Amino acid sequence: MDFSKLSRNDRITLGAGAVVVVTALLSITNDWGALMFLSLAAGAGAIAVILQPIVAPTAQIPVTKAMALVAFGATATVATALSGLNWFGYILTNLIEFDTIQFLTGFAAAVVLLVIGFQAFQAERTRTAPKAA
Repeated sequence: MDFSKLSRNDRITLGAGAVVVVTALLSITNDWGALMFLSLAAGAGAIAVILQPIVAPTAQIPVTKAMALVAFGATATVATALSGLNWFGYILTNLIEFDTIQFLTGFAAAVVLLVIGFQAFQAERTRTAPKAA
């Protein structure tokens, strides 16, 4: 794979998606909750959207890349946040435990996915918006 074709934001998104996938897998094995499967799927989906032009250049996704990234980022963020709410007391009392650090790292990566997707969506909207009369 030639990653030099990816933009800076695509590389950041790819990294954030990988972090979300790895931390979601760790969270699932450490019993953080079934909602982490949604976070896992969203991280994998973000990776697939970024790698789609390299892996399958002739394939088309039914939505724009920015809309897909916003959806995957929002899904990962909400799923991880809801799972974190369930464990809020544990997180506060065990801030320096490995489980807490990896969970919060995954949450931060999910937020990065959401922010980058939203920025791409905003840029896409202003590029394609009709001119005001």
